[in-house]
Amino acid sequence: MQKATSTRSFVSEEERVRYVDGTMCLTFWFDQENQIIAFELIFGLAMEEWAFLYHRKGTIRYCRVDDGENRIGRPQKQAMSGLYKLPVSRVKEFSLFNGQVREQEKNFVLNIMKANCVQ
Repeated sequence: MQKATSTRSFVSEEERVRYVDGTMCLTFWFDQENQIIAFELIFGLAMEEWAFLYHRKGTIRYCRVDDGENRIGRPQKQAMSGLYKLPVSRVKEFSLFNGQVREQEKNFVLNIMKANCVQ
């Protein structure tokens, strides 16, 4: 049996970066070469939340975020449900996002969104 090559968790705090601006939150996960593994963009924080999720292995989805099921004695986890078409209005909304995100990262997200939205 092979031994694990690393004792680190899959994603450490150093490999995750979060930006918040108004009612949007953008989280990136990076690999050891500082390349984007995945991102999560949440719209409508604390109201009616929607998420745009991307993973470089090809998973892209736009879905609702809900509080999930209550579980006795266990912490409640948010659930991402459904598979919806990303409206072009979300691309326009994110284009105004500031949150001190680097321009290169913002453009990466915008390009993914534009390629996956409904015109």
